Amino acid sequence: MGGHSETLLKDPAIEEWVWMRNNSHRYFRINRHTAPVLVTMGLVVPGLLFWYGSYSQDKVKLGPVVNKSIVMDPLVPSDPTSKEYKEWRVSDLQGSSLTEIHTVVSIVALSYWCWKCKTAAEYHRNPAKFNGRTLKHFVFECVVFLVPMFLALTDTYLFTTIAVLVGTGVYFRKQIPNAPHRPDKWAPDPRAENFKKTFVPGKITPKSYLSIYRAEMMLLTCFCILAVDFEIFPLKYAKVETFGTSIMDLGVGSFVFSAGVVGVKAFLPRNVDGKMVITTLWQQLQAGLWTSFPILGLGIARFVLTESVDYQKHTTEYGTHWNFFFTLGLLPLFVPLGLCLFKDLRVTSMILLVVSQTLYSLTPLGDWLENANRTDIISANREGIFSFIGYLAMFLLGMSLGQEVLPDAPTFKARRMRLVSVLGVWTTAFMSFMLFSFVLGIEPSRRFANAPYCFWVAGFNSLMLWVFMLIEEDVDSKLPPQLSRSERPSGYNVPVILEAVNFNSLTTFLVANLLTGTINMKIETLLCSNSKATVILAIYIALFMLPALLMYRAGIRIR
Repeated sequence: MGGHSETLLKDPAIEEWVWMRNNSHRYFRINRHTAPVLVTMGLVVPGLLFWYGSYSQDKVKLGPVVNKSIVMDPLVPSDPTSKEYKEWRVSDLQGSSLTEIHTVVSIVALSYWCWKCKTAAEYHRNPAKFNGRTLKHFVFECVVFLVPMFLALTDTYLFTTIAVLVGTGVYFRKQIPNAPHRPDKWAPDPRAENFKKTFVPGKITPKSYLSIYRAEMMLLTCFCILAVDFEIFPLKYAKVETFGTSIMDLGVGSFVFSAGVVGVKAFLPRNVDGKMVITTLWQQLQAGLWTSFPILGLGIARFVLTESVDYQKHTTEYGTHWNFFFTLGLLPLFVPLGLCLFKDLRVTSMILLVVSQTLYSLTPLGDWLENANRTDIISANREGIFSFIGYLAMFLLGMSLGQEVLPDAPTFKARRMRLVSVLGVWTTAFMSFMLFSFVLGIEPSRRFANAPYCFWVAGFNSLMLWVFMLIEEDVDSKLPPQLSRSERPSGYNVPVILEAVNFNSLTTFLVANLLTGTINMKIETLLCSNSKATVILAIYIALFMLPALLMYRAGIRIR
């Protein structure tokens, strides 16, 4: 007879195995069995591929040969206070190795790990009285986030700083007791039940690991834009001339990529009176116009001010008149158009990168971009105009990742498994794409935002976000269910100094730029000793963070 029998006997062993397979997320912990798998697939494999690509990029050259000769004035300016000397100093830089860059920037993840372990240990001891907004917590945040960043970026005791952060993190983590095991492992997980009750379709709650990473990269970028004008800052970390990698190159790209991750929030379906609503193309264009005008205004103001005071300018960075604010201001205008081309933003991004890289490598456009005279408005700003294609693709790549990680997960299983797996897959995929570009002999170029550069930035940011997510899951998994998923007090999820920077990120960046210009006009930075430069940079950090802290405390959000 056909059909299913109602008297079908079920094997208890098979049923138990199926149940355990479908509910393995409820008992997932980072331990001696799971840690090797996570480290191997998330760090070792991408790291080996990345090392091989870096090793072979100068040994295998299959890409087209482009004339990279640069005509230079053999006379070096002798006056270190002159505009010509300052421009010459940051010209024709070659950057540093990928290994060194990633080692230095790993400081941000170690700082977060130390802070997270210390905060969780204190919260576990006395949840009822925990308050992360006290003066001692503020001082600890400055010490664990700002001091290591300063030491790493000035190439001062780098490995000592890493060792101290690792030791401190291990010490605080051991103070967090393991969560008690429930006697009945078959009983419903209270965390899963809480997720079912609190889930609202279309709702997006803040992701602490994303907020902290964006704020730390913003602090790194703001610090570098002034520190590069002092002798204490190694020039190997400054922006390269055309081809190569450096920390400042990574910081610029990370600014755009992370903006895309959070910028997709305006385009996601949202819950309005119980109905899912999606913004139309016209609404997206209107919002883009309102967002673009202030930023473009800042770009115009920056150009006028720098020209009026005869401020030093590296022309090959963006062009004669172009600056980074113009790139940021134009992104909101073109993003809605990119969303209309393909449903999957990754497809649009890949098309943009393939087309731009093909035009650069296989046509005379590449030679023109590098060596043409600046005779008109287009040729004078060719770097900013052409690199905008790459930055737009990078922004869309960030938005596609944001589509995966920003919306609230409907279940506890989906939240825990989706974030870790998606970030791990994205990291491996972008690293692989970038390595293929290296094998073809196409070096990354921040100046033109070519495909290898965009893949490098996207892969690195995906990797770092994945690491931050693992840190959060590892620490929070040690807390009892009633502590790990209940309403936590302020100061537990995000430190106040980073939350303030995130609250007004563009304003913080603008204040840092204004302070950089003011300090350079008032002080001859290249004549400062290391001790004097340290004091100036410390005051500079305090000054650009003070408005962010005051506006955050007052609840004022400009951007």
